[in-house]
Amino acid sequence: MAFENDFYVTGAKVGKPAPKFEMEAVLPEGEYMDRFGSVNLDDLLKDGKWVVLYFYPLDFTFVCPTEIQRFNELNEEFEKKGATLIAASTDSLHSHLAWQNRKDLGRLNHIHASDNNHKVSEAYGVLDEDKGVAWRGTFIISPNGILKSAQINHGEGGRNVDEVLRLLEVFQNEVKGKMVPCGWKPGENFVE
Repeated sequence: MAFENDFYVTGAKVGKPAPKFEMEAVLPEGEYMDRFGSVNLDDLLKDGKWVVLYFYPLDFTFVCPTEIQRFNELNEEFEKKGATLIAASTDSLHSHLAWQNRKDLGRLNHIHASDNNHKVSEAYGVLDEDKGVAWRGTFIISPNGILKSAQINHGEGGRNVDEVLRLLEVFQNEVKGKMVPCGWKPGENFVE
């Protein structure tokens, strides 16, 4: 039996250096277009940060704001763990800013990046080339630049943001040499 398969090459491989990026972004500080800036993975890693990069399909949609708002609610917890949150889609900076000015999303207290040229979403393997949008992808990058976790969802099913926070702590403990068992919750013991 012959199979016809499409094969995709992505630069994002768990356990390997994460694809480098620099994207224009709406930053949390400032007012109106003074919030426009950029985010660079190398700069965050130089500062010893963990990075949680999460892609979503489109601005002005229905499932995406529920996830983004939950990330926003937990941003302080991510920051306490030394992590920088970056939301990203293929929409423009102007679209991001306009959406943050509406009640259905609201102002973000973390970075909101624009992958308008599709280079980063393609490198991370989340780009739907036919639609020109990124699928829901969540990537945890350690301060040494290694991609520790990658999860990509197709379709409209939202992700569990609380689980992303737990996974960050799992990998932070793992890089310290701790054996983290299945179902581990923060505060529980590790495998000896």
